Amino acid sequence: MHEKQSIAELIEKHNRGVLSATEKEAFFQLFERDDLDPEVESYLWQNYQQQAETTVWPEEFRELFAARMAKRIIRSSQPIRSLPSRKTHWWRYAAAVLLIFAGSVAFLLTTKQPSPTDITVRSVVLPGTNGAVLTLADGTQVVLDSLGNGVVASQQGAKVVLKNGLLEYQNTGNPTEASYNTLNIPRGRQFRLTLPDGSRVWLNAASSIKYPTAFAGKERMVEVNGEAFFEVEKDAAKPFIVKVNNSTAIEVLGTSFNVNTYEQEDMIKTTLVEGAISMKTDSDRQILKPGQQAQLQAGRSMKIVSNINISQVTAWKNGYFDFNDADLPVMMRQLERWYDIQVVYEGKVPDVTFKGKMDRNVQLADMVGFLKSFGIKASMQERRLIISGS
Repeated sequence: MHEKQSIAELIEKHNRGVLSATEKEAFFQLFERDDLDPEVESYLWQNYQQQAETTVWPEEFRELFAARMAKRIIRSSQPIRSLPSRKTHWWRYAAAVLLIFAGSVAFLLTTKQPSPTDITVRSVVLPGTNGAVLTLADGTQVVLDSLGNGVVASQQGAKVVLKNGLLEYQNTGNPTEASYNTLNIPRGRQFRLTLPDGSRVWLNAASSIKYPTAFAGKERMVEVNGEAFFEVEKDAAKPFIVKVNNSTAIEVLGTSFNVNTYEQEDMIKTTLVEGAISMKTDSDRQILKPGQQAQLQAGRSMKIVSNINISQVTAWKNGYFDFNDADLPVMMRQLERWYDIQVVYEGKVPDVTFKGKMDRNVQLADMVGFLKSFGIKASMQERRLIISGS
């Protein structure tokens, strides 16, 4: 208790600008300590947020604070490059560092009872959750978000079962005719699916997949829009084919891979995790090896890139964002889909490069606060996130 009071006094004196030389040195040392009480660290962070736009926190303290966050991240993530010198816009890197730490900071902040005002602000835009809309063969739509476990429908050759947020197709016999279902994942949602052959699919926000209720022919074909991760069951006699647009198909025998076909992105990306896949277009065919990514842009030939960071590509499936080397527009497009918001830029788009990871359960209010704390002008108007250029 005595130490907490001493630290609180240091912070209070710092805010008033009356630290002695000895006290200033002790204040600097706070940023180097690994054994700070969580409540003290939370208090330090809250104080920083409240004072970040004033001259109370000079550049030297801002750099130390960012370095402290970086140290915390390095323990559980890949190494992060050193912060740039003071001659560069260091705050842009610091913003990224703190975004990585957002999940932990949010936890610390919520260990205390928030005020009613905080509750109102933080509940405006929540992070995404599990949910989907299933369209049956006859056009009937079933909203899965609020359904409990049990049989959803019976389709040609299959029983559709919802179990703990997973939609499964259980074979019930040979279908008399082809029957197709479509699973749509709205913005602000994600979902999992087990296909009739046992193959597993994870679907990201703003995505969809069309598939037969039973794979009765010589191949297993599905169509995907948006982003999906596949773990395909092996069946050498019946290849698995994923159509991603009218002229591109992915053929596999048994493997795991991620495909990103969002129209807002500048290319279609297919990343192989295990096994082997064949990428085929109207004019080209390439075989991918694990760790490779096929990149396809309109009007250009297919490009194969090796040594892809698999954990970054599949971060969304594992519950976090990986913003390493992402610029602001790339990051904002991901947030638009996950939080179901619209990002609006007023003036020049800030030139920011981010480093690190962030839990997908972070509330958008926290994100906006972190951006503002480090010089990026951000504000919320209903479901519109407005980024103002400097």
